[in-house]
Amino acid sequence: MIQSAGAMGTSAAAAKPPSLRLRCVLISCGIGSILVAAALLAVTLTVYRVREPVMTMNAISLKDPAAAAAYSSSPSTPPPLLTLTVVADVSVRNPNAASLRYGATETSVYYRARRVGEARGPPGTAPARRTVRMNVTVDVAVGALLRDPAFLGDVAAGGAVEVATATRVRGRVAVLGGLVRRRVVLEMNCTATIAVADMSISDQSCEQRVWLQ
Repeated sequence: MIQSAGAMGTSAAAAKPPSLRLRCVLISCGIGSILVAAALLAVTLTVYRVREPVMTMNAISLKDPAAAAAYSSSPSTPPPLLTLTVVADVSVRNPNAASLRYGATETSVYYRARRVGEARGPPGTAPARRTVRMNVTVDVAVGALLRDPAFLGDVAAGGAVEVATATRVRGRVAVLGGLVRRRVVLEMNCTATIAVADMSISDQSCEQRVWLQ
């Protein structure tokens, strides 16, 4: 079939490539879209990047230290209490844009590298960019310490004993609607000196360790 000259002209016009101006507009739009997407990605990664939470040991104290002091001064008499309660005042600061959900906290008390007490605290949530505070109580068997020759030797030598505490918190941070999930392990190791005469605590020193998984 022979096409007319008008039809051929129409086909040639349809097959004509886009003008230079149109191509420039398309290229500019494509580059602009890429730059906007890159900027949004950078902002998202900056805002929602999982950061390390911070654990702080505010104080280590003894519950009812007067009774414990009375028992330590007269170990041969019947003890007014069978255990000594150590209270660890701990704070966890969550710097992330999402909540930190943590499981049961674990706290142990050590004397001369031997564990003499252990306790678990309840699970909870640290809201985004907030700090939560918790008190963990650990019961230590007083009688077992007083029957330890090393303990009596430390008391006789300086009137004080050094104890160590270890607190561990395991949690998880989920950002971007759960698209990014990171597991967090916080550990706080502390040492402190207990004066047996009045059961006061001094020379507290702590070190934090954090693992992001």
